[in-house]
Amino acid sequence: MNPDDTPGRRPNGAPGGRVPPPGGVSRPLARDRGSVMPMTTAFVAVVMIGIFALVSASQAWGQRRHIQGVADAAARAAAQMDIADARRSLSIDPAAATARANAVAAGTGVTVTGVDVSGFQVTVSVTGSVDYAFPAPGLPGSMSASGSAIAQAGIVTAGG
Repeated sequence: MNPDDTPGRRPNGAPGGRVPPPGGVSRPLARDRGSVMPMTTAFVAVVMIGIFALVSASQAWGQRRHIQGVADAAARAAAQMDIADARRSLSIDPAAATARANAVAAGTGVTVTGVDVSGFQVTVSVTGSVDYAFPAPGLPGSMSASGSAIAQAGIVTAGG
């Protein structure tokens, strides 16, 4: 007699359990019936919630990057000077810097909240709205984000 044919042993020789019928498929135990559908439903629900959270977080992250990019561009624009302005004064004109920063931010959905000029250095602060793709029930559907950037006007020489 083969040891795998011993009653109370599995085909691989491990002790215990039921021996499957000759076809290799056994009838499930009564307590196991119907457990696949609830587990599958719970798994799909958890995966969908994770996907919704991932999409919302990705869009919020992208919008915050956009706000920071507008701050960077507005600061670079505010720090620009032409040759005549550079020869005429020892600092950037605050009114012209604010106008240039607002012109860059116009149409982007971002608001310039401050332009600070100190000599040849300009600091621009901006604020924008971040909307969530799938807001959680009972929580706000958007938030406010801000960004700031510093730019300095100067002459760049070759190699420097």
